[in-house]
Amino acid sequence: MKEHPGFWQSALQQLQSMTTPEMFKSWLLPLEILSVEESAIVFQVPTPFFNTFLKSNFEGKILNALAMVTGKSFQVSYQVAGSEPLLGPGNASPPPEPEPVRKIFDFAPRTESSFPTPSPSEIVQPPVGNSKLPKGLIKCTSGYVDTFHNFEYFIVSSGTQFAHAAAKAAANFPGGKYNPLLIYGPSGLGKTHLLHAIAIQMLRNNPQARICYLSAEQFVNEFIESVKNKATNHFHSRYRSSFDAFLIDDIQYIGGKEKSEEEFFHTFNHLFGSHNQVVLTSDKPPRELHNLEERLVTRLQQGLVVDVKPPDLETRIAILKAKAEAEDLYVPNEVCLMIAGHIRNNVRELEGALIRLSAEASINGTEITLDMAREALSDMLNENKNNNLSIESINKCVCQYFKISLTELNSKSRERKYSEPRQIAMYLTRKYTKKTLPEIAFAFGGKDHSTVIHAIKKIEKELITSPTLKKYVEDIQQML
Repeated sequence: MKEHPGFWQSALQQLQSMTTPEMFKSWLLPLEILSVEESAIVFQVPTPFFNTFLKSNFEGKILNALAMVTGKSFQVSYQVAGSEPLLGPGNASPPPEPEPVRKIFDFAPRTESSFPTPSPSEIVQPPVGNSKLPKGLIKCTSGYVDTFHNFEYFIVSSGTQFAHAAAKAAANFPGGKYNPLLIYGPSGLGKTHLLHAIAIQMLRNNPQARICYLSAEQFVNEFIESVKNKATNHFHSRYRSSFDAFLIDDIQYIGGKEKSEEEFFHTFNHLFGSHNQVVLTSDKPPRELHNLEERLVTRLQQGLVVDVKPPDLETRIAILKAKAEAEDLYVPNEVCLMIAGHIRNNVRELEGALIRLSAEASINGTEITLDMAREALSDMLNENKNNNLSIESINKCVCQYFKISLTELNSKSRERKYSEPRQIAMYLTRKYTKKTLPEIAFAFGGKDHSTVIHAIKKIEKELITSPTLKKYVEDIQQML
């Protein structure tokens, strides 16, 4: 196996943040570089199917990642293992252009020689004031942000409303009362999206804003390099005087790395004392970041600390529809409902599900249907299936599906629009929980257990004779 060039390892780090762990491991890690010549790369892929899937779903991301770490545009081509060699990379056929939303634009001056200068064709004049940014990757003074990850594309839910509002305030009034700002929550819920959105909004307001966006891991790696090269003074100067805004992702990574943490502590103090906007993300609130020194935890707590929570069902469906529309992909409502009902805690997994459906539809030349989606996503859906269902979770899904309230579900009304959902809920409660008939009866407004028996038998009978009711039950079971 040929030794991969160093820039490909850096590109893989960027690609890892652009997709789900499952998709990264399955489709990007197996790539091997056969040859590199100037700005052309030939990758080896294991199968023709792999080749087709990669070109349809990841080529744009590969081109973007290469551009992010090298500052230049590449041509890529693929060779299936065991097939006849392609022409040399210099003679490779030009690849498809990256997706329109992935071209590179430069809005801020680059003062450090460590960042390669793009060709003139890659530079677009910055917009004025609050004008709309072109779509694509923007090179900040340090790091790249994606204009797709702006405030307009962020689907706000009750669990992210406060964080979204705080991020907008920090972007529009940098260095103000929301400084520093710490956004915390589990992976895949939109923290990085909000960091990008802050940078984008600040550049809309001031195209000359000097913005640093990078991960805590990058900060640590750069500091280690500066120590190794005896250039810590240059590192101090770069991060303590070069930026108007300091946006750092996954601050928990610094914990336990004493020298890097000390450097970050002094950098943070300097920027905060100079009224530069500091925004950080972490997977936990400050008090639970046990690997961080107490003095840094105290600094983090002195600003605004907000969390992001998993999106509710309606928000997950809205996210799927927005992502599908952005990719010009038609996904029926029932498929969105089914996916959103299973994948509850990670937006990146929702995106991964759409990528897989898009690949299946493209490769097989089929439309996306409910049956096709169930088969294509069977492993993802099974991994996310909740086997510890409660009456409350079942009732919530039934109410959401039929668009009725919990009070109406548990009422004594015999109107079909309330009685049928109630009977379905009783049937599912009996099927998926260990509750006794009297316990189920009590949970549904104190009814008699004979009512529950009647409901269960009625649903079991109609599942055989009524396709409509069968669809209702199957859809709700997919949501559970």
